[in-house]
Amino acid sequence: MNKKQLTFNQALIGFILPLIGVISLVLTGNNIVIALFAAVLIESFYCLLQGFQWSDIEDALIKGGSGMLGAVLIMILVGIMIAVWMASGTIPALLYYGMKIISPRIFLPVTFILCMLTALATGTSWGAAGTMGIALIGVASGMGMPLPMVAGAIIAGAIIGDKMSPLSDSVLLASASSGTSIFDLIPCMFYTTVPLGIVCLIAYWIMGLQYGSSSMDLDSISQLTNGLSSVFRINVIMLIPLLIVLVMSAKKCPGFLTFTCGILSGIILAVLFQGQSLNQVLDYAVNGYVCHSGLDALDSLLSRGGALSMGQIVFASLMAGMFSGSLKYLGTLDVLMSRLKLVIKNSTSLVITTVCVCIVLMMGGGGQYSTLTLPGAAFGDFYKEMDVHSAVLGRTMEDVGTMIEPIIPWTVSGIYYSGLFGVTVAQYFPFTIIAFLSPVLAIVNAIFGFGIFHCSDPVKYNPFWRRKDR
Repeated sequence: MNKKQLTFNQALIGFILPLIGVISLVLTGNNIVIALFAAVLIESFYCLLQGFQWSDIEDALIKGGSGMLGAVLIMILVGIMIAVWMASGTIPALLYYGMKIISPRIFLPVTFILCMLTALATGTSWGAAGTMGIALIGVASGMGMPLPMVAGAIIAGAIIGDKMSPLSDSVLLASASSGTSIFDLIPCMFYTTVPLGIVCLIAYWIMGLQYGSSSMDLDSISQLTNGLSSVFRINVIMLIPLLIVLVMSAKKCPGFLTFTCGILSGIILAVLFQGQSLNQVLDYAVNGYVCHSGLDALDSLLSRGGALSMGQIVFASLMAGMFSGSLKYLGTLDVLMSRLKLVIKNSTSLVITTVCVCIVLMMGGGGQYSTLTLPGAAFGDFYKEMDVHSAVLGRTMEDVGTMIEPIIPWTVSGIYYSGLFGVTVAQYFPFTIIAFLSPVLAIVNAIFGFGIFHCSDPVKYNPFWRRKDR
């Protein structure tokens, strides 16, 4: 591609116009797919007006869209796995046992911890939310708890586990783009992750206090558990697919292979234990599982999943990838970030500038991959010049790139979680505490020097460690 060089003003306009289009359409109630498609059209026509060849624009859109294929594959596999695990009794078993043993008073902190551990073991926040999260949202429904609140706790746990998992794509990407080892990056991330994790646990415990035993609808829960046991064979064997996914993820097996084995084991259980025919289970895998328990609440909860259920999410993700590609490959983001380097005076302004750039990239539709890569390339040399360890750069990108994406409606994660749980981003936003506090703590640490290591410092977690030259 023989790229035309944009001026700063041209790049700024090319960034703001599509962003205005996306936000305007979303706020007026339009589908996110339409909003992102409009952003792609606006950016494409703007680039044509600036003298770009259509072939270059098309190449940028194709590269951006193709970069989303890995994420799209995972989305489809998650959709299939949800349907198969419904049919096999895996998710119903989790629901059944959850309703039997979990108290509403501790439900939110337990939800946060379980989703965190699942994501930590699997390296995927999406997988954790699509498996453990789906089961927990069902338990919450039976307890009469607000679903947006529970969704917020699920997402918070999932993204914090994803952020700290050595198996996570985000960790590997941030490590590679910042030029640091994951063995330096992960301890460095404790400086923002541990305090916020404690804050989340306390907050979720306080929120759960209002849902004591007296607030439980025992008759409703009894109806749901009886309905589950009447439709499915419930025993610990039904949890084998979940165990397989957790073990394979811990063994660092490829995501495609891990989810495929989870799906295949679910199919086997559905046929052998739930009396389903193979053709019926395969139909569920495509079109989604349909429950016929006779209880409207249970049927509504369990009738979900399937590859086709991910259609809107897939289309929106491809649109987001194409928009991100147009910004990246046509040079808009490079021009904007080169200007931002002029405001960097010391390590504090360096980290704060990195946080702001990551937020702008995410808000502008750049997506997680752009947020975890472009700042690394743009600011890597500046961290060396300011004698700031590259692990701090990687941590800062994670504090924004991994953490805030779920609370922005037009991002891939925002689309995914909203579709998965059936609640809007605006509804679960107030309860996804760690997402909006993470960038704030990153800035606070930069101001006071906590966890801002010198290049020669060994990176170890000590909550009272501060940069010496401040």
